[in-house]
Amino acid sequence: MPLWLVRTYRAMRARRSFSVLFVFMMLAVSVLGNTLTFYFFERDQEPTLSDALWYSIISITTIGYGDFSASTAGGRLGTVLFIVVFGLATFSVAMSFGIDWVDEIILKGRTGMSDIHASDHIVIVNFPSHARVAELIDELKAHPEHRSREIVIVSDRIESLPIEDKHVLFVQGPVLQQETYERAKIGQARMVIVLATSYDDPSSDAVVASAVAVVESLNRDVYSVAECLNYKHRMLFDSVHTNALVYSMKVSGNLLSLEAHDTGVAQLIDTITSNQRDAATLYSLTVGDEVCGLCYRELAKQLLDRDIHLLGIVRNEESLLTFGERSPEVGDLVLYIAAKRVNWATFCRFNTN
Repeated sequence: MPLWLVRTYRAMRARRSFSVLFVFMMLAVSVLGNTLTFYFFERDQEPTLSDALWYSIISITTIGYGDFSASTAGGRLGTVLFIVVFGLATFSVAMSFGIDWVDEIILKGRTGMSDIHASDHIVIVNFPSHARVAELIDELKAHPEHRSREIVIVSDRIESLPIEDKHVLFVQGPVLQQETYERAKIGQARMVIVLATSYDDPSSDAVVASAVAVVESLNRDVYSVAECLNYKHRMLFDSVHTNALVYSMKVSGNLLSLEAHDTGVAQLIDTITSNQRDAATLYSLTVGDEVCGLCYRELAKQLLDRDIHLLGIVRNEESLLTFGERSPEVGDLVLYIAAKRVNWATFCRFNTN
């Protein structure tokens, strides 16, 4: 490429908006000038304006099919002036701008600096480790409802997204700032999972609770799950709205202790809590208005014949693992193990057959 063109290109890049406009104006002048020149001087070929335009575009892109060519002095002069002198150089610069633009979009996407375009998506806040987030994404993707759903990661602790998945997007920014969540389209999100900042960060629970508060202020209807490392910090979440609070370290410690005394517990828990295994899975459902007519103990017996294991009930934040004569109440959360998800109405139909 000539030195003068290189210098011109560098100067143009310094003033991007003006440069792009100028280059495409020059490109339009080159194509239009050659079109008119060819149309008026090459009358022996009886070209239409569309033929002349086609010839100009094919020539400026250096393809040159040969179906049209300039034969008169005026047509050849126009081709040299508008195509060779101005057109080819301008087209090369325009292509460089186009490549730069695509590269910039890709780079912004990888580094989380661009706005995303998503709806009904899942937002994961914080990036404690690659392995932790990748494992969570694999579990979410294994769920039938989320298989093709977009996932947006929000974090200010990584410079680029280390996960290669077209459905996983990245927004870089402070997790306690409104603008970050607006770029992540929190208003259109289906679910938000707020992870710990780091598993050795003593302020993690405070940051997570604050992030939940920011999310709540922007979208009160989004379903939110928050990770709390220290069970003693649960009061931090009393003043914010989160649909579920997971004490990851406490659950992990409990599981390790159980496995130390009762072998097989960890394997069973891993099986029923994973979406990636072709086996029965742990589900929950909410008791609806339909009357079942049986207490939970009788219901559990009926469901067992259908390979559905009723494990427990959550009622008013109390976990009930023994049923006694308790009857279902509207709003109860019923936890069960089954090969597929069922709803309360189906439970009731099972017990009338």
